[in-house]
Amino acid sequence: MFDNISLKLLLSLCIFLFSIQSILTLRCYECKDCTDVSCPCDNIVEVNANESFCILLRENLSNGINVEIKHIPRNFATHYEYTPYYISVEETIIYNKTIEKWSNQANKIVYACQTDECNRPNLLKELPANGLSLSLPSDWLNENLLRKTDQKMTTCNECPDVTVCGNKPYFVSPDQCSIQECEHFCIIGEKFTTIEATEYCYTSFCVPSDTQTPSIIIEAVYYIHNKDFRINETDIICHGVNCSRLEIFRDIKEKIQIDYTGVKPFLPGNHVNSIYSTSMSILLITIFFQSLISY
Repeated sequence: MFDNISLKLLLSLCIFLFSIQSILTLRCYECKDCTDVSCPCDNIVEVNANESFCILLRENLSNGINVEIKHIPRNFATHYEYTPYYISVEETIIYNKTIEKWSNQANKIVYACQTDECNRPNLLKELPANGLSLSLPSDWLNENLLRKTDQKMTTCNECPDVTVCGNKPYFVSPDQCSIQECEHFCIIGEKFTTIEATEYCYTSFCVPSDTQTPSIIIEAVYYIHNKDFRINETDIICHGVNCSRLEIFRDIKEKIQIDYTGVKPFLPGNHVNSIYSTSMSILLITIFFQSLISY
């Protein structure tokens, strides 16, 4: 029989080993040779649960689609994802000159999760081909991105070649950019970053050719558990009056229209965050062992 000191040491060691094994491990499906949404993936890898997400990815290409089943680092993007369950999209709202209408193009959609084997291959076919169908009112798009018939030039904030960043949204120091007149298009971009510090970064310049198409490219994240939609990056090609004003990004955030229909297959059921679940298990086991030791 163990004496009291030996029993305490043994139980403490068990708690320590169990904690290491449980906290650090997340099981994800991972296959690198998928060609379509019917990918028969049965390979599972173990990764650090504190630093990784399991993901499913669908990317619409000009000649077909690209799909991926894998894991990614939690800080893979330029913004820190504060919860492990989300759907991120990259979509384009673009003007069709032939029919004189705006349409949506879904470029990429990613589902991220953090419970064992949550990126099941059979969920690939559930990723909506049209993403979140991001859209904006046509009258607002016409007014802000299109050139009026009597308009010959486009006013554009001409900023330095380097990106201008600050800690406040919709603001650039007046001495950093100057208003210029463009013969053709103005390109303006905003990116919200949170890895090292919270920054709002902008680019804006004239395009010397008339080969562009008025459009808005949006990268956004929908946090499933929190029902929280956030736009992280926006790029605009326009030749409307004063379309490069920084406030246009605020207008987009206020007016954006989102279709959440395709999110339904990914809504949480009874599962919980793996790290939270593991922590609760460790806490309960620790309390149990400590009760034994005290006894």
